[in-house]
Amino acid sequence: MRWERAPAGWRWLVAGGAVSVLVALPGLVGAVPARDRPVGAAELLARVLASERVAYQGYAEARAGLGLPDVPRAGRVVALLGETTRMRAFVAGPEDWRVDELTPVGERDLYRTGWGTWQWDSGERRVVATQGEAAVRFARPADLLPPELGRRVAAAAGNGEVARLGARRVAGVHALGLRIVPRSAGTTVARADLWADVASGLPVRVELTAKGRSQPIVTSAFLDLRLGAPDPGDVHFAVPADADVERDEAPDLARAIDRFSPFVLPDRLAGRARRTEVAGAASTYGQGFELVAVLALPARFSPRTRDFLDKVPTRAGPWGRASVIATPLLNGMIFERDGVAFALAGTVTQPLVDRVAAELAQAGVQQR
Repeated sequence: MRWERAPAGWRWLVAGGAVSVLVALPGLVGAVPARDRPVGAAELLARVLASERVAYQGYAEARAGLGLPDVPRAGRVVALLGETTRMRAFVAGPEDWRVDELTPVGERDLYRTGWGTWQWDSGERRVVATQGEAAVRFARPADLLPPELGRRVAAAAGNGEVARLGARRVAGVHALGLRIVPRSAGTTVARADLWADVASGLPVRVELTAKGRSQPIVTSAFLDLRLGAPDPGDVHFAVPADADVERDEAPDLARAIDRFSPFVLPDRLAGRARRTEVAGAASTYGQGFELVAVLALPARFSPRTRDFLDKVPTRAGPWGRASVIATPLLNGMIFERDGVAFALAGTVTQPLVDRVAAELAQAGVQQR
């Protein structure tokens, strides 16, 4: 065979073929059937719930398509629930971890220690230090990691709501599947599917599907995962010499309202008990997947600015006129009554949101 006479283009064909094979490798690996195990649903659920101290490091992506409006002043909360969030995680334990949110212009790193959290924004060269952990706060990227989201989903499961799914290969892990189908008529969640490492119980993929939808509306999965403790240097934060450092006891609106608002919400709303231990201006109500969060703040600080009203539809009811946010998975409402602004949202149906709002409008709140 005389290779020197072969057309010059053959090299590009070979190179292109090699690249095609390399690009296809992740798909080929994922297509390899995972080994199932004779582990019952209850046992797998218990392993998932007990996985909090499992150490790991990896890269994960969370995709959410709630279709929330571009609400002014909502910032990252709306973005987290309406786009792809890319995360790199180093987890040594429940209070010893680091999660990097990767962005086109840099990264935002969150370090958790026994003292509290350190938020490092490499683009702005800014550090925000926060002591402790709030009972009610806005979502953050770390909450969307498969282990965190998976354990929250597992903790919401009630008796008779759990069944086994087949095995699935995720980031090289032979993961066993679990399906949770809520029985409550008041939740928007149709089912929650998760896959977990059989030995450690660590969730590696989670899918949430809303009622009336055939495809998941929220998906979080590892693309790369290594079980075992990360290097101590990966979870230790050293403040860069050129960084601006702030100490903030209430880094998001929910924590600020709970700390500084003069109001106290009732112990029960729409027949649902308060979940937070201490009564305050920020509380959650309900159980399982039927969960609604409520904030109460002085009406002069209401987020319903002119810009807000231009983007969010308004509806009248026993509460007066309220701005209503409706999605397949998350429903919410904001309104003012007797000098108090109320904001409520949750994985509950709109009729249940209406009941909560009507009770708040009628009963009001107490002063601290």
